Amino acid sequence: MPKIVDHDHKRKLIAETAWKIIETEGIEKASIRRIASEAGMSAGALRHYFSNQDELLLFIMDYFLARGKERSKNKSWSQDPFIAVQETLLELVPVDRDKQAEAGVWLVFVIRSLTSAALNTKKDELIEGEYILMKALLEILIKAGYVKKDIDIELEKLRLSAVIEGLSIHALLRPDIFTIEKTEQIITHHLKELCNQ
Repeated sequence: MPKIVDHDHKRKLIAETAWKIIETEGIEKASIRRIASEAGMSAGALRHYFSNQDELLLFIMDYFLARGKERSKNKSWSQDPFIAVQETLLELVPVDRDKQAEAGVWLVFVIRSLTSAALNTKKDELIEGEYILMKALLEILIKAGYVKKDIDIELEKLRLSAVIEGLSIHALLRPDIFTIEKTEQIITHHLKELCNQ
C-alpha cells in the first residue's frame, strides 16, 4: 500500500524548521538544503513543495503573517480607541525577539522583491494591506473624536505607515535605543501631534 503523506503537515514542518533556523542563526542560514536537513528530508523532497527560494520565502512570509494574526487575535486590546490604536501600531514594530526575526525576514523579502516578480506582487499586496490598516486606524480616531474629520486621510495613512516602517527598521537595527518604551513614546507623540492638528 502506498504511504499517505500529509502535505499540510510537511509544509508546516518546513515553515517551523525554517523559522527555528532564522530565529537562532539568521535568514542567510535558511537555505533549502539546510532546512531540508533539519526537517529530516532530502533537498529534493523539499523541492517537491517549493521549487525555488522565492516560493519558500513566500511561504515563510505567509507563515509569519499567520503567526502575527494569531498573536493579535489572542491579545486583549484596550476599549479606549486612542490606546487601542496605539497598541495596534506598537504591535507592528519589532520590539521583541519574535517580531525582530519576522522583521528580518520582511527586509530580506523586500530586497529580494526588487528582482523577483512573484515576490514583488506579494510585497505590493502586503504594503497595500498596511495602508488599508493605517486608514482604518485613522478612521477609528476620527470617529472617536480624537482627530478632525477634515484631515487629508490619504496623506496621513502614508505618513503613519512611514513612521511605523521607519520605527521598525530602527528597532531592528538599534534595539538598544528603540526599546519598547521608546517606541511607544514615539508612537504616542506622533498620534498626539495628529490629534492636535
